[in-house]
Amino acid sequence: MKISPFLLLFFILFNVTYLSAESYSSISKEGSEVLESSNSSAVEDNIQQFLQRIDNLKTKKFSNQKILGNSFIKAIYDSVKYSALWENKVNRADLITILENSYYEGLNPDDYHLKYIKSHHLKLEKGERINDKELAKADIIMTNAVLTFSHHMIQGKVNQSKLDPNWNYSKKAYPERLEFRLLTHLKNESLLSAVDNIRPKLDMYKKLKRWFAHYDSIYTQNGTVEKLVYPGKALRLGDSSAVVGELSQHLRNFVIGTDSVNSNVFDKQLEDALKDFQKYNGLEVDGIAGTSTFDAINISLKDRLDIIRVNMERCRWLNGDIPSEFLMVNIADFHLYIFRNNEISYQSKVVVGKLQNETPVFTSKIKYVVFNPTWTVPYSISSKEILPKLKRDPKYLQSRNMTLLQGNKVIDPGTVDFNNYSAGNFPFTIRQEPGPKNALGRIKFIFPNKFAVYLHDTPSKSYFNKSERTFSHGCVRVQNPELLAEQLLGDKGYDQSKIKSTLDAKTLKNVYLSKPMPIMLIYWTCYEAINEQKMYFYKDVYGRDQAILKELNEAL
Repeated sequence: MKISPFLLLFFILFNVTYLSAESYSSISKEGSEVLESSNSSAVEDNIQQFLQRIDNLKTKKFSNQKILGNSFIKAIYDSVKYSALWENKVNRADLITILENSYYEGLNPDDYHLKYIKSHHLKLEKGERINDKELAKADIIMTNAVLTFSHHMIQGKVNQSKLDPNWNYSKKAYPERLEFRLLTHLKNESLLSAVDNIRPKLDMYKKLKRWFAHYDSIYTQNGTVEKLVYPGKALRLGDSSAVVGELSQHLRNFVIGTDSVNSNVFDKQLEDALKDFQKYNGLEVDGIAGTSTFDAINISLKDRLDIIRVNMERCRWLNGDIPSEFLMVNIADFHLYIFRNNEISYQSKVVVGKLQNETPVFTSKIKYVVFNPTWTVPYSISSKEILPKLKRDPKYLQSRNMTLLQGNKVIDPGTVDFNNYSAGNFPFTIRQEPGPKNALGRIKFIFPNKFAVYLHDTPSKSYFNKSERTFSHGCVRVQNPELLAEQLLGDKGYDQSKIKSTLDAKTLKNVYLSKPMPIMLIYWTCYEAINEQKMYFYKDVYGRDQAILKELNEAL
């Protein structure tokens, strides 16, 4: 029998071992020993009748609650001969707790019929009479709630591949064998502990969850924090005003303490605290409260919570089976990191794609390093950006160590009237030869992908002094490529001395890694830094958070 992946969600949530159709009768027998007696076969009959109304992928309403039809719901109830699954009041109470706590997983409890389930549970607790049809509907609704919640916890509520068809990260795998059965959990009243089986195992998720609770507590106690009004000029060391005191108070919301909290004087302690805030928000760290700093401080607590929710959702999209050694480029914070055994062993500033040339999110493996590379200019750049310059200056290519090719034949640019060509009609290839002016610099790092994206050096070093570094055509420029090359090729004897001699030879050379290095290009707009216990927030430069947040907030 082929198992629906959605049915597996139910098994995973409760560590259930799947049994074939031939074993349904034994499940039913076990269920009669575990569940509290409903003393009514009418409930079972109604469950069966209601399930017959559910068609795959079609929404039905039971007691005004939306149920998305799936064969797995039928299979679950069929396995227990349509017995009610939620007669035990402890299990119902645990289910309510699980769904209430979904808020602290960055999810929406309303997606899981919480209000209805709480009302139904309260009626049963009060001893109110509920007819068999309503009991049957309620049981199905509670099962649907836990299935939907489990699906969202395991692989996320938002379908990332729908937002980004190029997404190529693997999802969390379903275990082939699971130790316990659902009915055992019901008997042992252990549903609460079962949630740990589906929560993302990434350490980052646990930290985001903790910070979500922190900001939520501030939000709950203080409500909306008044925005700071920019005083018309930047605040700096030595200034004195009421706004300075308000600035100090606001910093406390970010766990950045200062003894200047009740002072209107911008002293050294406040300057240091402000520098920390700027550091934790991806700003220029100068200790001066300018417009960018005020903008970051005025991001509401509600918006901070949403940023964390979005990144918790991103955690749920990942398998969680992180290799012991890998390179990660966080596009949103403009850095790359090499992780070895859960520690950052190397990091560097990077430049990523412009707003119109976004660096994509994907994963691959770095296979080799190219020293003294040539650069074959992409057609879109050569035809749209370089061609207009050639029309104005026929010597443009020569001054930049570039070669004009038609097929494999080298063409003298002086013999070509570039005014005869356009962006849609440019039958040439432009190649930039190795050298200090090469757009790729002197080193590039190759990992297979369909985007023609790679890491590389750059002659434009000044961009690394910017706090927001979106200047490339989509590739990732590395600040210190010689150091990165040593990190990847050190086991092959490529220390800084050998790297220098290789570059000084001025000839193209490919050097393969002993073992391909996994690389993750990712987009985290907040995280807790390793060993710092401080939360970092970064500007959503590509506007990707809002698309995810919209889907998270969309009612099911």
